[in-house]
Amino acid sequence: MIYLTLDVIRSDYMDTNSPVYNELNKAWKSTCKVLFGEEIGELKEYGEWLISYFPTRLGKRNSHISGKEIIMPSLDRDVYPQNARFVSFDEVKEKSVEPLTINEIKDIDSIAEAISEKWEYSGNVILGKSNFVESSANIVNSNYVYESYDISDSSFVAYSQRVRKESKYCFGSVGLVNEFIIRSSAMNLKRGLEGLFIVNSSDVFYAFNCNNCNNIMFSFNLKNKRNCIGNLQLSQDKYYAVKSKLLAEMKEELMKNKKLPHLFDFSKDIQPEYPKLDITPEKRMFDISPVQRAFSSTFQILLKKEPGNIKDYEGYLCTYVPLIKEIMSHYGNLVYQIGYPYSPFPEKRIVSLSEAEKLADFSLAEEEVQNFAKIKDNLHKISYFVGLFVEGKSLNYDKCYFAVNSINVYNVNDATNTENSAYNNMPLNSKYAFGCWRVLESQFSINCHNSFYLTRCFEVDSSTNCSDTYFAHNCEGLQDAMFCWNTKGKRYAIGNAQLPPEQYRKIKDMLVEQIADEIIKTKQLRYDIYNIGCGKK
Repeated sequence: MIYLTLDVIRSDYMDTNSPVYNELNKAWKSTCKVLFGEEIGELKEYGEWLISYFPTRLGKRNSHISGKEIIMPSLDRDVYPQNARFVSFDEVKEKSVEPLTINEIKDIDSIAEAISEKWEYSGNVILGKSNFVESSANIVNSNYVYESYDISDSSFVAYSQRVRKESKYCFGSVGLVNEFIIRSSAMNLKRGLEGLFIVNSSDVFYAFNCNNCNNIMFSFNLKNKRNCIGNLQLSQDKYYAVKSKLLAEMKEELMKNKKLPHLFDFSKDIQPEYPKLDITPEKRMFDISPVQRAFSSTFQILLKKEPGNIKDYEGYLCTYVPLIKEIMSHYGNLVYQIGYPYSPFPEKRIVSLSEAEKLADFSLAEEEVQNFAKIKDNLHKISYFVGLFVEGKSLNYDKCYFAVNSINVYNVNDATNTENSAYNNMPLNSKYAFGCWRVLESQFSINCHNSFYLTRCFEVDSSTNCSDTYFAHNCEGLQDAMFCWNTKGKRYAIGNAQLPPEQYRKIKDMLVEQIADEIIKTKQLRYDIYNIGCGKK
């Protein structure tokens, strides 16, 4: 079985004769014409550059049934054991399963051994009204998608992730409600190249943390600005004249090298020269007790026992979730470094949000923005990257890189509308979630990943609308279920076989007690959703 990382998948793997490629190639050419004024060549020529924007991995395995390639949108690394069995989503079939015997359900080891010859992990998941999708997974209601995952309600998307809400013409990008963008992470961006953390803006080329801006290039931390290059405000006529020259030079370099520098490349190896600022150290108070109570409640609901101090379980809960790295900014404020889903920010250039607002007042001189070569030499003078975003009504948070309308969250990357949670990566509209990687609209969950609408779930992956479910992969509509895969609509099921309610509850109580005892004693669990289908660990 083969696992390929995004940075080694070659663009010539794309079937250039397929309808998907042909239409995406047309979309690529249209996007380049919008951004550069003319086409720059075939999509296949730029595949490696587009892929390299994110250091994330797109897992590739082979079906044990047909041998066909399977796309698995894993976390930040390959999480599946080499002896795991895979099938394509279109190969998943409901099979008649005999209930496990008494000897096979006496403990979790016996169950793992019993189901290991039946369990199949599924990839190439394509749902809803989706058409013309290749080499992608977790695609919902989307059309013309290639080498991407977690794409919903969008079209003409390649080498991208987490693109949603009617986005289109997106290449090497992430975000929602975007159009005609290349290698960008944004929300509501129209026409952009190499924009990171851009919101409600248009015509953006090489920018970071800019909100409600139009016609900006090589700029940082701007708000409500237009016609700026290197943070320098220009007249409209002057801006368009310089922009036209810069785009011509960028286009020439891109066509020659099939790539352009990353936004970080202009400054990552250069020692910053911070200007003197009147900075008042930021004071943030954090009370972990609400998070502790939430963890204890969730643990008791799922595993029927009191766990103790949440920090004792950090290693267990962070098996698949990256810890936030703390850094002290140059001006003495606590900020954070993140990796996934972006390349790590240049650490010496990370500043707080309030510091970034003041640093945005500094700009390059007019003679320093006249051509691409000069910008390359001088952009480091103003390139500072925010290490803590807080928006909306966020309260009582700590070690959270991105907090939007979130309350009582600890060690969470990208907490949006999140409450009473810890050690999560990209939760959305969720609460009482711990050790989870991208759970949406869920509550009372521990170690659940890439799932939607979960309630009281433990070790669940790639599933939706499940409740009171333990160890499930690619399942939908389960209630009171354990150790299930590629199934839907079952209740009181163990190993995909439905049982009488009283028998199910008796077995569940026994297994839950074993799981809880092991976790409390060792602060680990030998099994998780990514190895339970592979037999004894």
